[in-house]
Amino acid sequence: MRLCRPRRCHLDHGLDLGNRSVDILARVHSSRAKDYVREVNAALAPWRRGPAVREFTHRARTELGVCA
Repeated sequence: MRLCRPRRCHLDHGLDLGNRSVDILARVHSSRAKDYVREVNAALAPWRRGPAVREFTHRARTELGVCA
């Protein structure tokens, strides 16, 4: 996930990886991995009004407690 940030990859691919990461991290407790999700959230800032990005950031916030 860390290698594919939305600013370097296609947005849909980045969101797909981000959502998969949220699925996995919902069962794992890793502060480093959650930091990576925070980085993805921050990189998504230019697209934050898009529905897919809003859904991802909402999932990260509610399921992992991760904010940008």
